[in-house]
Amino acid sequence: MEREITEEKKTAELFAANLFSLGNPEEAALRIGARPEEAIFLGCGLMKNPEVRRILKRLGKCRSSEIEASAGLRRLAFGRINDALELLKDDQSGVSAERLDLFNVAEIKKVKGGGVEIKFFDRLEALERLAEIESRASETSAADSFFNALGRGDGKRSE
Repeated sequence: MEREITEEKKTAELFAANLFSLGNPEEAALRIGARPEEAIFLGCGLMKNPEVRRILKRLGKCRSSEIEASAGLRRLAFGRINDALELLKDDQSGVSAERLDLFNVAEIKKVKGGGVEIKFFDRLEALERLAEIESRASETSAADSFFNALGRGDGKRSE
């Protein structure tokens, strides 16, 4: 029989996954659909949720610097630029820079004539570095499998 997943559990899982990869409760809440004016309160509230804590604890067991680097590189490679484009609009009333996700932005500068120039991090370079990390992880995994197999040379299987 298929278990029904409650809306609350889905929200907890999505929030925990976003919090794990972003490291910021406000950004994580925005990613799951919170309104900007409520995001910090919702994020802090969800951090107290027992389900969120359980998921984060489980995810934390597999966290390493390579996983964190991969998460950052994924954000650079696949991240949205919508918030950065908000800075280019003529009407910026209601736009608060602290509420914008500018993770992909490498540089912002005003140019002569009153314009704004936004430079983004190189997505291709982020993808290449991500591929390097995943390749090393794959090689390490293959080496571990090889050495584990050698260790089982007595005919016993490890589980």
